Amino acid sequence: MIDLTRLLPGAFATLMLAELGAEVIKVEDPRGGDPMRHLPPLIDGRGVYDLLLGRGKKSVALDLKDPEARAALRRLIATADVVIESFRPATAQRLGVAAAELRSAHPSLIHASITGYGQSGPYAERPGHDLNYVAVSGILATDRPSPSALPKMFVADVGGGAMSAVVAVLAALLERGRTGTGATLDISMHESALYWVMLPGAKDLMETPSSAVGELPTFGEHACYNVYETADGLQMALGALEAKFWSAFCDAVGRPDLTARQLTSGADQTALVREIRAVFRTRTRDEWLQFFEGRDVCLSPVNTPAEAFEDPHIRARGGLVQGLGLKAVRAPFGFPPLDLSPAPAVGADNGAILGRP
Repeated sequence: MIDLTRLLPGAFATLMLAELGAEVIKVEDPRGGDPMRHLPPLIDGRGVYDLLLGRGKKSVALDLKDPEARAALRRLIATADVVIESFRPATAQRLGVAAAELRSAHPSLIHASITGYGQSGPYAERPGHDLNYVAVSGILATDRPSPSALPKMFVADVGGGAMSAVVAVLAALLERGRTGTGATLDISMHESALYWVMLPGAKDLMETPSSAVGELPTFGEHACYNVYETADGLQMALGALEAKFWSAFCDAVGRPDLTARQLTSGADQTALVREIRAVFRTRTRDEWLQFFEGRDVCLSPVNTPAEAFEDPHIRARGGLVQGLGLKAVRAPFGFPPLDLSPAPAVGADNGAILGRP
């Protein structure tokens, strides 16, 4: 597999494929490599994102503006099953790595392009990053607590673009095994993010939105599905969506009288949220965790990333791998985990793969 991508989405996609056993050869600019190598946070001057996402890959340094380097790349592609690139359409064509050219020479090749807005349409050549894609797709208006708050997850890059690319590549490989024919995969991070908006925006997909009755109580307006502050200023997440879980919670905290109010609306639900907030402020987070231990209630601590990485359940399942002064999260694919090699230096594998430095 040839990885011609830059920055986060493609790197995450090819890491997942490496975790599934793919041989990934990352082609980088010899003048510093992938920009992700130099983005903070840094360890000894090297980007932690690159150390995490470059695991299990090989690196070849080629200047794609140089005809000799492009010829070397074409020879490399001739041996590959999959090419993944993330250039805007015109740039991919200029560099000779667009799907039409490569698949004309190699019909069995699977070519996946991960771009902001896809290969066609009025936005195709627009630049962008995750913030732009979550903005235009509706996620930013749907999923932030205040106008000034920004998501701390790369939803379109990772959850949209990378995951969509991996699913599409695996499906294309399966189909090629049946037919012998490759595929051209046009992955738009904008459209991948929009796909995720389908459920929170369900009412807006109706021809007559005003005819919709009710709302799934999952958006912070209902007491049964909300986040609450504890006596020590930490937080707990209550996900008692089903009536049986809500009833169990109310019984446990000595308020069975609240059970019937689970799905009320308006002022009554607002008042119910206030009552449950008062309940949670009576104990610390650890005290609540101990109190609910063994009870069949959907209640969890709101962990920081540091706490999440140290969670005893993750430790018990071997969810982390250590090395190079950092921890990495193993891919949750259900297969026995592979021991991936450390992220390589720029061009570390030029000699072994290209036969030259």
